[in-house]
Amino acid sequence: MAETNFVQPKENKDLTLVQSKESDLEEQPQQAVQAKENKDSTLVQSKESDLEEQPQQSEDSTTEPSSEFTRKDLAKLVASLVVVALTIVFSVLVFTPKHPKFKVRSVAFENLDYTTSPKPSFNMRFAAKMTVKNPNFGYFRYGVTNVSFAYRGIQVGEVLIPKARVRAVSTRKMNAAINLNSNNVRNDTNLESDIRSGTLTLTVQSNMKGKVYLMSSGKRSKVNGRKRTAALNCTLTVNLPEKLVQDIHCS
Repeated sequence: MAETNFVQPKENKDLTLVQSKESDLEEQPQQAVQAKENKDSTLVQSKESDLEEQPQQSEDSTTEPSSEFTRKDLAKLVASLVVVALTIVFSVLVFTPKHPKFKVRSVAFENLDYTTSPKPSFNMRFAAKMTVKNPNFGYFRYGVTNVSFAYRGIQVGEVLIPKARVRAVSTRKMNAAINLNSNNVRNDTNLESDIRSGTLTLTVQSNMKGKVYLMSSGKRSKVNGRKRTAALNCTLTVNLPEKLVQDIHCS
């Protein structure tokens, strides 16, 4: 009786161990499959996220160099335009000679006589200060120049200006003594009324012809000059009672 009771509990214990092992074996494949599925889904999601980020990175990598390249091209273009503009301005200022300017600056009377009877007439002598302004980057050489003084379009006097040279970008001053008289306008009917009014209007005209030399290597050797003319066209208003020129206008 004692042997039978000892064997039965042992068999029950072995059966229980076998059942637990079988249940463990059934659960292990399911857990492994589930873990594998979770791992695969995680890998798929990471790959999809990598694929979504790669195009953005590639676009950024291509956009940045292109924008930087465009800025460099724009900077080069602007610099080139500035250089071209400066070259053109320099060429216009330096290599295109301009016409010098010839003007009467002031007049001082040395002698003035006038009358209305028996015939209207005038006789005057004055010293005029004139200037020739050369705006070029080379000297201006001019020849002997005739300056004519006229009353109502008729010449009443003249003076000769000797030849000379005006340095680059400078002004040459000159003095001239001029004698004027009314011998050529005695028959002008307006002369008497102008003298009685106390005002005479005289015009001064001249064309100073010369050449502008932009480049030279000394007095003996020089590049051929460009012909230019300094035109003089001024109007003098003479106040007879005061014996002075009250207005000088040059165009």
